[in-house]
Amino acid sequence: MKKVLEEAKRRIKADKVLAEFTVSAEGDELHLLKGDESFARLIRVDDNARWRIEYFHNLKRWEQIDFTGSLSACLELLSESPHYLYWDR
Repeated sequence: MKKVLEEAKRRIKADKVLAEFTVSAEGDELHLLKGDESFARLIRVDDNARWRIEYFHNLKRWEQIDFTGSLSACLELLSESPHYLYWDR
């Protein structure tokens, strides 16, 4: 997981939308955080080369996005759809 986490950090740092987030590993999940709050998490699916995305909906529950793909594809989707990374307070 350490190698995957480093790759995710590199990709997030290079992306102008995602650069304000940090990423941490919790078990087999990657969590995108802003401060101490999780906004999105990437969870490995069966073959470990594909990931699915969940975002924290209105600070109440995790909601799965109907998408699975490579780590790069998931981060690209989050970058192109930043509404998954924010909520109204």
